[in-house]
Formats: sequence, structure tokens, C-alpha cells
Amino acid sequence: MNGAYLSIKNVSKSFGDFTALSNISLDIREGEFVCFLGPSGCGKTTLLRAVAGLDLQTEGEIHQAGEDVSWLTPDQRDFGIVFQSYALFPNLTVAENIAYGLKNRKTSRSKLNARVEELLEMIGLPESGVKYPSQLSGGQQQRVALARAIATSPGLLLLDEPLSALDALVRVHLRSEIKELQRKLGVTTIMVTHDQEEALAMADKIVVMNHGVIEQIGTPEEIYSRPKTAFVASFIGQMNFLSSRMLDDGKVQVGGQLLDCEHDKLFQPDNDMQLAIRPEDIRVRYNGDATNTMPADVRHVEFLGSFVRSELDVDGIMEPVIAEFSMNDVRDLQIAKGSRLMLDLPSSRIHLFESAR
Repeated sequence: MNGAYLSIKNVSKSFGDFTALSNISLDIREGEFVCFLGPSGCGKTTLLRAVAGLDLQTEGEIHQAGEDVSWLTPDQRDFGIVFQSYALFPNLTVAENIAYGLKNRKTSRSKLNARVEELLEMIGLPESGVKYPSQLSGGQQQRVALARAIATSPGLLLLDEPLSALDALVRVHLRSEIKELQRKLGVTTIMVTHDQEEALAMADKIVVMNHGVIEQIGTPEEIYSRPKTAFVASFIGQMNFLSSRMLDDGKVQVGGQLLDCEHDKLFQPDNDMQLAIRPEDIRVRYNGDATNTMPADVRHVEFLGSFVRSELDVDGIMEPVIAEFSMNDVRDLQIAKGSRLMLDLPSSRIHLFESAR
């Protein structure tokens, strides 16, 4: 299947009159860590469940390791899965939970015990095998759920929002552990998440979904720096959107300002556009000649530790503009509420999208 370990071809899924997935096609290489990212209801969990055989697709095919698994039941497929709710058996010890899949495969007692000990060591809980899930913290329970999922050495690991039930500090720590474990094992992994920071930090490849379709597939850097649609630009990170109009000389008019833009799409003159630029890409002009410069007043500042987020009134532009400045810039330029600044919007950092009709 074109070198892909998992190949999803023209998959659609309907629930009555509602279309949850519409003609999804995607190839995942062996050993890749892929995140399905999008808002609630975008279809990402439905797609994961189709891969697992938990909710069969209405149309399309799914191939794993060269085998057509499109209509196989979950027990006939080669995967391990971790749910948001952990789904541990409360009446079984940690060791018994981890060993559950191995017992079903009739693994010998000696091999089973050795594998459980290996996994307990791997997840950092070597002394917790005799405990019950209720005696563990949320983060520890999720580690046990992960160990159970990989106990049988599956070819595919599926993670359904595995960190969303944990508090922020535990979530950040555990995501690095999961990524390191995945890298060590080399297991092909799909994780569903609505958390953009989680996806950017963990994924080799991100699949951004919305309303049952794929908006963009790419590396975290590609998704963040080169969004292909206005939805991707708005969903991943902070973004300013300014109403604009394309002129026949290739410049873009934003209110009373004319801006140069670097773009590889052909837009028709007089088209209504959305000009987008990230807050951290807006710079303060120090000196020298520069294009795309404009004066602005600082309306409001918000201290966020290593940087300051500022709300700006830009001359000739109706919408407020959000900019983020480093603490060094704030100190050196004495940026504060009421400050008058000369901004620079680098043409290479501007994104253009046609306005929705």
C-alpha cells in the first residue's frame, strides 16, 4: 500500500442523516506518531474507532501491514488501545490488569510474569503490581492502561484522548513519557486529541480535522507555520485575522494600509480576503527602511511570564491587533499601555485566505 503501514482509503461514516466522516484518505508509515486533531464533533474519534473496528465505516477501506482489515472485528485486528477513562478492571491488581491480554492469548505463566515485570519497570511502577487501580493516582493509572495496551506487542497503538482527564502538570510530564516510550518501542501510534499543544509537542505528523473532513496533514512545524486553510490557522495557536482586499499590483489593502505579501496562490484582484498573522510575528521597527510598517497605540498589556501580549490600535485598521513581545523588547522599548509604536508586519509571515462567501 505505497509503503504505508496503515492505509485509509475513501472512508466515510454516516449515522442516519448525519455524516461523521466524508471520504477520508490517509497513509501512516510504520513507527510514526500521528495525532488526529480537531474540535469536538470533527470526526477524529469516529475515525479512530473505524481503524479499531469498534464502529465500522459506511464506505471505504482500511489496510494494515498490507492486509485488508476493513470489515474485521476488533479481536481480529492487531492493535492496543488506551481510553480517556483508563478502563482498568477495579477488581484486578495492577499486574493482573497488565496481564489481561496475555492471558487471553494463553501465554505461559513464566513468560507472562516476565513480561508484566518488564512493563512495570518500563512505566516506572516496579513495586505497584500488587496494588489495585483505586490505590493509584490518575497519572499512574494511565501508565498501567498504556502498559496493558502494549503488553501483547501490537503493531498499532491507539490513544483516545489519553491525557485529558489529568491535571495540567501531570499531563505535560506524561506526554513526554508516552512519546519517549513510543520512540523506544517503534510502535505505529495514533492519538486523538483536541489539545493543539499536545499535538504539536508529541506528533511526527498531525491530521487536522473539521466537520468530518481533513483540512491539512503535515508536520507540527508545517501545520503551525504554513496553514493551508483559515480554519487551521485559527485552530492552531493564536492568529490575527484582518479584513482585506487584494489589489491588482499584488498588494493587499487592510483598512487604510497597503501591505506587501509573499504568497504562492493566485488571488483575483478586488477579492475580499482575510489577512492573517501570528502575534509573535509582529515586530517593533527599530530603525532603517522596512516595508509593511505602521504606527499603533498600545491599548492593553497582559503579562504572561516570558512575554507580554499586547492589544494594539493600528492606524487605519478597524480591528484590534494582538502582538506578543519578549520581556527584553518590553524593557528596552518601554512598552506599556498608552505607548506609541511603529510596527513591522513581515511579508513572509503573512497568510492570505479568501473570505467565506
